[in-house]
Amino acid sequence: FTIDAVTHLPGMLSAAGIKKVHMVQMYYGGRPVSQYLKGWDTFSDYTKYECLPGSNVWTETPNTNLAEVVSSKKWDIVTIQEHSGDAAAWTWNATAKNNIQGLMDKVKAAQGADEPEFYYILSQAYSDNAKIGQASRPSITWTDHAGMWAVVSAFGRKVMENIPFDGIISTGVMLENLRTSSINNELNLTRDGFHMDRGIACYGASCTVFETIFTPRYNVKTSDVNYTSDVSNSSTTPITSANAPVAREAAKYAVMSPYVTKKMQ
Repeated sequence: FTIDAVTHLPGMLSAAGIKKVHMVQMYYGGRPVSQYLKGWDTFSDYTKYECLPGSNVWTETPNTNLAEVVSSKKWDIVTIQEHSGDAAAWTWNATAKNNIQGLMDKVKAAQGADEPEFYYILSQAYSDNAKIGQASRPSITWTDHAGMWAVVSAFGRKVMENIPFDGIISTGVMLENLRTSSINNELNLTRDGFHMDRGIACYGASCTVFETIFTPRYNVKTSDVNYTSDVSNSSTTPITSANAPVAREAAKYAVMSPYVTKKMQ
């Protein structure tokens, strides 16, 4: 889901003329925070997606681990995200707190005295409950994405109340906002019932990250960035001059109110 949140950032940063940002994301599908912590320096099955300063694309490097990447340089910002399709993200308890705090502490120890800022990415609710893994299905208490969002957002509130994050990036409520708009579709803006549509929905998520992290530092808003994409297929809704402002508005509301859905026209 972090990929959903940052897919369009390289292109957006390039379009904004921002050439000093180095980004890395560590990908292994479906892994909750507990597994990131458990395999801190032993799991080398991640794909590292990297965007070098001035680039407008992500590049891939296989077979890396978290300890290597975190220790490779001093990072200004680190994001942590729980897997919202796992029951671990539906009930706040000591285990959930220890896992997230433990992962943060690993990063702090690797970075030394000059600690980065930490942001929590609050991920999306599924459109299709059947996409939730068998082990977590007995814990389902809802019937639609709005019900799931209520559970996920309540968990996010607890994260922010109990762990010293510097801020929250609620890509999940951005998607819920967008789902109330005129550009919603039969898949609720997903490509498969749970991952975001690679076009307009992922763009809205990237706008949420951009407005939270880059706008305060570079004084550039997403509305100032001329970014569109004509890629169109079954999993990708093109980003156009007509629908991009709607996604940006959904992101703006997400920054202002990270837990509560805003009804859009």
